[in-house]
Amino acid sequence: MFAAATGAPDVWAQEASASAGQLFRQANDYFKERDYDKAAESYEECLAADPELKEAWYNLGVVYGKLRKYKREIRAYKNAVEADPRYTRAWYNLALAYEDNARLEDALEAYDRVVQLAPESTDSFINAGILRARLGDIDGAIDSYERALSIDENQPDAWFNLAVAYARKADQEQAAQKKAELHREEQQAYQKTIALTPDYYKAWYNLAIAYQKSGDVDLEIATYVKALEVRPAYPQALYNLAYAYEEKSDNAKAIDTWKRYVSVAQRLPTEREYVQSAQAQLERLTGGAKSP
Repeated sequence: MFAAATGAPDVWAQEASASAGQLFRQANDYFKERDYDKAAESYEECLAADPELKEAWYNLGVVYGKLRKYKREIRAYKNAVEADPRYTRAWYNLALAYEDNARLEDALEAYDRVVQLAPESTDSFINAGILRARLGDIDGAIDSYERALSIDENQPDAWFNLAVAYARKADQEQAAQKKAELHREEQQAYQKTIALTPDYYKAWYNLAIAYQKSGDVDLEIATYVKALEVRPAYPQALYNLAYAYEEKSDNAKAIDTWKRYVSVAQRLPTEREYVQSAQAQLERLTGGAKSP
């Protein structure tokens, strides 16, 4: 998932007591040294001296995340936002922590809180859109991505996820005209992604699939080729490209691409079933000769 985590500790707390301030600085030193166990202990001691020190709660959450103590991480961020309900960084990291614990509805509420406090937070809109899509709210996801793009249209991840959402909405659409319109919007969103990030191979791959849905085999082939220029050993792109060449009756290129696919995929357990299919296609196209 796309996420810009705010993982650095806050370095000073203006209103800390002298004792708490000393412990806070000591904990930050331990953090910088990556001694997270000692950092956690010092932040806990600091908070015993000053339980309202929001920066210490925030930093403690970061430390517990490093230590993979996720329930304590959530508790720390919750205490940070209780100490200061407008503490945007803590709300954002709390959302990420909820996601890591599969508490998607809670994460979405936290992201919504971030954008109330920081309406220009494109990352929060994008992450909220991804969550809404995972929860089945495709229209809500589209709205979140569009709000991110209204703030900054140069967001490739927003365009990419918007395209995915259009594809999912098209799959649910019964009316042929509306389905075709959604596929065009899907293609345009992938094109925007690629214009911003030309080496976004997954966008090239998905765009090729979108062209396949529209029945444009030539564009499908050209786009798989672009995906493979970016990532030559891309098994899924090779597999689909071989079938596309067959559809165009270009058997020579189909044979070459099937061979490339088998060479790349034969050692990948997840591709075992597809390798068998590819070998069968090769035998058929070559008149029964075994592929190397």
